[in-house]
Amino acid sequence: MLAPQADRVMALAEWEERWQEDRIGFHQPHVHTMLENNIDKVLAGRAEVRFFFPLCGKAVDMKWLADMGHSVVGVEISEKAIKQFFEENNMTYNEEPVPAIPGVKVFKSSERNISLYQCDLYNFSSSIEGQFGAIWDRGSLVAINPRDREKYAALIISLMAKDCRYLLDTLLYNPESSIFMLL
Repeated sequence: MLAPQADRVMALAEWEERWQEDRIGFHQPHVHTMLENNIDKVLAGRAEVRFFFPLCGKAVDMKWLADMGHSVVGVEISEKAIKQFFEENNMTYNEEPVPAIPGVKVFKSSERNISLYQCDLYNFSSSIEGQFGAIWDRGSLVAINPRDREKYAALIISLMAKDCRYLLDTLLYNPESSIFMLL
């Protein structure tokens, strides 16, 4: 039943195309309920936690966390998504090259502690921004190609500080069917 999903491959160019064409049904215009309901468990009494957002898109969750005093680092392939995040949240930003990764740019908020890297997720590493106290994965594991899941897991583990809390929202689905299960 899940064989088609296991064989599915989506190129980075396809994700960029989806953003360019505004085919972003996965974007939510409000803070995700799972994050809101579990924020105390993720924070575990900590303040000023550094959050990592893999495949961040323009998630409003990033601003919500930054408004609470946390810092946010996201990675997204689409420059359009990153710019829309800052524009839709009325935030100014600076755009800088990332010398450690040729061709990559980081967009940094002028008002809040938010840095969004425009690059392939697998080009990002702890040598760029260190490790994180929390990771919020609202759909990255679902979006990546199934054959890349081990590489994805290794990257996420390498980004986790000793006290890191990882919140994952995922689902299992068959792309040839409209049936899916929330996990």
